[in-house]
Amino acid sequence: MQKSIWIFGTIAGILCAVLEYLFFGGEGGNANVMFLAKIAILLICIVAGLILIRKLMGGVISIARTIMSGVLISLVRALVMVMAFGFLYYPNGSFYKAKTQEAWEQAEKKVAVDEKIRPADKPMELEVIKEQIAALYRPHGYTMITIGGSLISGLIIAILMAAFIGTNTMYNEPTKQ
Repeated sequence: MQKSIWIFGTIAGILCAVLEYLFFGGEGGNANVMFLAKIAILLICIVAGLILIRKLMGGVISIARTIMSGVLISLVRALVMVMAFGFLYYPNGSFYKAKTQEAWEQAEKKVAVDEKIRPADKPMELEVIKEQIAALYRPHGYTMITIGGSLISGLIIAILMAAFIGTNTMYNEPTKQ
């Protein structure tokens, strides 16, 4: 059972890291499409992993084990993605500079047209937004966002899968041999 968690978590992590590499290394690209594709990859890997675990368990998997296995697959995925980020970030984060600049330019445009922000507050608001964007492309910020996002999305997917394939084993009588 643990092998399937590691296998599907690693596969999901590698595929998501490749998606990020293509997004950050290439020209253009849509961040929303990348995020949706990463969630779809996680969904597919959790579903496949849980189905395999269910088969390995003899066709019955408890709800708790279903949820725990889904969360662990998403945690392994996050760890692989963080390792890939660290590899690409080394030594100074220059790999992410172009996308950071692009995000800053988009933030400047949004702040400039936002009527809710007073004109006197716009420079300060823009600096706060720029610092938040820059924090996402540093190891500490990326690690927190990736692990948190993976655990939340993995938990939601696992709960949904538990509703479909999990079995409430709390009231099952143990079979006598």
